[in-house]
Amino acid sequence: LEGRKYGIGTAIIRVAENPATLRATLQGLANKWGFEVVAANTGFVDEGGISIGSNQVLPMKAPRVLLMWDAPTASLSAGWARYVLERRFEQPVTAVGVSTMRRADLRKFDVIVMPNGNYEGVLGDADVARLKDFVRMGGTLITISEASRWASRDKVGLLSTDTELKDGRSDESTDAKKPDAAPGKGFDYNRAITPDRARPDLIAGAILQGRLDTEHWLTAGLDADFQVMVDGQRVFTPVKLDKGVNVGVYATADKLAVSGIVWKENKDSYAQKAFLIDESLGAGHVIAFAEEPNFRAYSQASELLFMNAVLLGPAR
Repeated sequence: LEGRKYGIGTAIIRVAENPATLRATLQGLANKWGFEVVAANTGFVDEGGISIGSNQVLPMKAPRVLLMWDAPTASLSAGWARYVLERRFEQPVTAVGVSTMRRADLRKFDVIVMPNGNYEGVLGDADVARLKDFVRMGGTLITISEASRWASRDKVGLLSTDTELKDGRSDESTDAKKPDAAPGKGFDYNRAITPDRARPDLIAGAILQGRLDTEHWLTAGLDADFQVMVDGQRVFTPVKLDKGVNVGVYATADKLAVSGIVWKENKDSYAQKAFLIDESLGAGHVIAFAEEPNFRAYSQASELLFMNAVLLGPAR
């Protein structure tokens, strides 16, 4: 029943206690979380739903969440995630320093959250292998911002996407720089002076239009049209259909900018690129956010995406 506060579905109670106690319990929960209690005399539905007790009803339990903490995690990102989990949704969290991750028994957890941070050179091959084993055994790994970029590195291999350079190439590509101009179009000075491996132009806080796959479980409780707070220069290539699901994709260039300064080059770089990816690995999932879903702990719609990942990921 407590799950109803997340707006992710309908809670079902089956009890064997006296009516007075049941009424008091339900009324107390209803007052606390502000939901309506409706009695039903059968578990069967007439149309358009799932009958209670059928094979389509999935059991859920409170997940055991590990939140990576301390260097190299970004303190704001880690703090926002912990606030949203513990204070806003009352989800218990175990904060574990990245430097002590090797001593943590990952079998005791269902979800690992990697806040924004540069994990390059901090988590080695043995650490990556442990994370992969955790996911393969049914765990949910959630990566945020630069943690998602780290997870997409070829030598890490947790995600099948790439982050892109300004000209659209993978930032791990060894290909030569693209020609300075297309045949017949003359010399392009700005293109000629751009560094060979320039990252996309920085977006220093803007809201971009996106679209969610409403058929995917991560988007439960949300509409298809979605707006994303962008603060950085991470552009993720959409994953192929046989590798994962692009749960959230930015709008086309002409509809991209909602608020803030977004240059034409930004629009060309971000248009129809992925901002939320779900990729299966064994029995588990890697869920990657290109941007900070808990930005300043006030972006409630993207917080719901984050909580869906935490709560529903282990149930898959």
